[in-house]
Amino acid sequence: MDAEAAGRAFEVVVAVEIGVNDLQTVERLESLLASYDEVIECRRLFGRPDYFIRVAVADHAAYETFLTTKLIGLPAVIRVDSHLIMKKIKGDD
Repeated sequence: MDAEAAGRAFEVVVAVEIGVNDLQTVERLESLLASYDEVIECRRLFGRPDYFIRVAVADHAAYETFLTTKLIGLPAVIRVDSHLIMKKIKGDD
């Protein structure tokens, strides 16, 4: 798939930390993350951060919109660190 043609050429790896550990909140958070079209991969980790999320969008403005309207308002999210992808060297595709 051509990421640029699909409007997903801007990729960000996001480290997310949460402030709760109750199962109901974690399951709700994971369900919401999985439902977002912008999220192309999401992994829960042992330790910190709690999650690594790969996000693919059209451009910087689209990522800012995703971040401010969807990600930072999620239940239990206390920290978000965005890492912009410079170059893909090896991947699943």
